[in-house]
Amino acid sequence: MRLNTIRFASLAVLVSLMSFVQTAPAATDAEASAIIQEYDRLHRLWLTEMRLAPDARALDMIVKKRPDPTEYATKLKKLLARDLAHDWTLKYGAWLLENDQGIDEEGNPSLKPESQRALLNAVEEHHVNSPLVGRFCIAMVHLNDSGEVPAPGSIPLKSRGMKLLEKIQKNNPDPKVQGQAALAASIMLGSLGDDPRIMEQRIKNIREAVIKSADVKVGNVTVADIARDELFKINNLSKGRTAPDIVGVDSGNRPLKLSDFRGKVVMLVFWSSWDPDASRSLELLRKSAASKASQAFLILGVNRDSLTNLRSLEADRIVTWRNFSDPNQEIAKHYRIGSWPHCMVVDQEGVIQYRGVVGAFADAVASDLLQPKADKVPVK
Repeated sequence: MRLNTIRFASLAVLVSLMSFVQTAPAATDAEASAIIQEYDRLHRLWLTEMRLAPDARALDMIVKKRPDPTEYATKLKKLLARDLAHDWTLKYGAWLLENDQGIDEEGNPSLKPESQRALLNAVEEHHVNSPLVGRFCIAMVHLNDSGEVPAPGSIPLKSRGMKLLEKIQKNNPDPKVQGQAALAASIMLGSLGDDPRIMEQRIKNIREAVIKSADVKVGNVTVADIARDELFKINNLSKGRTAPDIVGVDSGNRPLKLSDFRGKVVMLVFWSSWDPDASRSLELLRKSAASKASQAFLILGVNRDSLTNLRSLEADRIVTWRNFSDPNQEIAKHYRIGSWPHCMVVDQEGVIQYRGVVGAFADAVASDLLQPKADKVPVK
């Protein structure tokens, strides 16, 4: 009798727990939207405060108050965890790919692998044929496996993302989605190098994107706009191309021209004081400038801060190199800069040899270019 009573009590607890799980409220589009809108509101206010900072000291204080996207990403992931099978969550999955960032072992921005894998799992299982998956495809260009050691038998994130894009491109019944997947595939292929076969495939994908989804909006631009920029990058900003000349003024309103520095290795850095991890990037650049001070090398910045902020940063020696003043981002737009900070290493003949993040690899490319040709070990 006592045993039956215990069994009955245990069964009652189990039924109660099952009832709780079944009646737990599902996430809603409105709840998810509220999280994103709150972050966007705080971020806009922070940017305004940054631009109005009166001096470098005030700027440094304001930088530390930057709204943390990880805080909002955590809320969003917790909200969506049970509901990723629903189509409406795809736009928030795209937001997470673009904003849920951490720092890898080398200090570079790196999207969290566990978040990315969970989102890819949901798309593979539920959304390959969805008419709403196109925006997520574009966001997949932010997949980043930096610092991750894949588990035995698992595919690296970028490779898995490429396979998923191919699957969506082939199987999704909506031509507009196919076009967005093709565009994302072209952009991701750009990270594999400048081999002619890769370039040919990239151009083929861009053509498909324009034919099938030219007028699809991606934020404030269209697929056609992004495709046009990608073609410009392929033709003018790829490794081995001569860097387009830049003509402007520095913080003292003195003329400044990129082509005037032929004969030197130039690290061209597009940056602002409110970039993610700006303090670390500026520290790395100061070290590069100091370590190569006696060589035919210079850092040349393209800065989008207000002129007042830039002058203050230079006066306080936080920045030790000359900068094009580009508060309206005209130069940045010409160079199709989409992520900040962005670094290019240009050789003595003005040819692009590196394009990517500020860090050890960019510095290594510059150091190699500065070696006398007789000292270089030929690559077999």
